[in-house]
Formats: sequence, C-alpha cells, structure tokens
Amino acid sequence: MASPLRRLIFAARPGQALAAALALLLGLALFIGLQRLVTPRYSWVTPLDQWIPFVAESWFLYVLFFPFVLLAAAYASPQRFRALRNATGLAFVVALLCFWLFPEWLPRPQIDALDNAFLQQRLSRMWQLDLACNGCPSLHVAVTCLACRALRDRPYPWLSAAIGLLICLSTLTLKQHTLIDVAGGALLALVCALATQRRGNHRRVPA
Repeated sequence: MASPLRRLIFAARPGQALAAALALLLGLALFIGLQRLVTPRYSWVTPLDQWIPFVAESWFLYVLFFPFVLLAAAYASPQRFRALRNATGLAFVVALLCFWLFPEWLPRPQIDALDNAFLQQRLSRMWQLDLACNGCPSLHVAVTCLACRALRDRPYPWLSAAIGLLICLSTLTLKQHTLIDVAGGALLALVCALATQRRGNHRRVPA
C-alpha cells in the first residue's frame, strides 16, 4: 500500500502547475509594465483602513500566495483547473482595465525603523517592483479566491480556505491594499467564476 506522502506526490499534475507558473510570470510582467504607464489619481483609503495596523511579518503570508496558487493548479482536477484558468484570465483582463482607467494611489508605511533587517530588505525590494498603485480590485485576493475554489473538491477544503483567508488578510496588514481593494477582488473572483461557468455550461448544451 502506498504511503500518504507517495499518494500526495503522484496526485499532483506538474503540467498544470507549469502552465500556472508561466501565466503568473506573464501576468506579473503586464502588471509591472502597466504601473510604469499610469499616473495614480484615486485613493480608496477609508477610516477603517487607518485602524488596521501595519504588521511587517505579514510578508510571509503575502508571498505564500505564489506557492499556494501553484499547488492549487497542481492538485486541482482537470475540469477545475480549466475553470481556474478561464476565470483567472478574465479577472486579469478586467483588473488591468480597471488599473488603466482608475489608477489608484496606495499610501505605504515607513519601514526604515523596522527592527527586522530581513523584512526591511524584503519589503524594500518588493516595493521597488510593486509600486504604490494599481490596487483596486486586488488581483492577489481575486486569484487566491479562485485558487480556493479550484481546491473545493479536494481533501481538507477548510485548510485551503483558511490559508486563502490569511493571504487575503495579509494584503491589509501589509498595507498592500485597502478594504475596498479587497472587497473588489473578492467580487471580481465571484463574477469571473460565474461568467466562465455559464459559458462552460452553455457549451455543453447539445445543439
């Protein structure tokens, strides 16, 4: 009888993970490129955002996004991977259009006084690439929600949901996004999931 670890390894679909990795790299390139073309004009900071503390340690949860999405792609069934691919692609297109039409300015905290040199360096380098703009809707949140949806029929769905929730919360405590950004990202995930699901259902209807 195969061990649980062996079954876990063989259950992965590396081709799906590779496709997701390439798509993430392409998405990041487009996102970073667009940042250099727009001038931030809007701010969606609310009074509630000002009550949320800056927690530098949230960086560890924030960057968990990347392996989480790749693992979701690797362990999703082929049908759910296609749904993830289609919904994420649509979310990227809609979000980039929002970034272009409504470029947002995001206030960032000062990190010079951080005691943790490692986190100070990581945040400094991250913010050199990820400028303080293009936050609404949050693609970090949208793709995380869609990744959780892809794992809904796998073992321990509550675990993937908990990890996804922590990743989404980290966007607030790291001051990467505002509450409106996060709500917009969740709504974007829902709309794109429903839109692509309807299209798939329509295709299965016999002529």
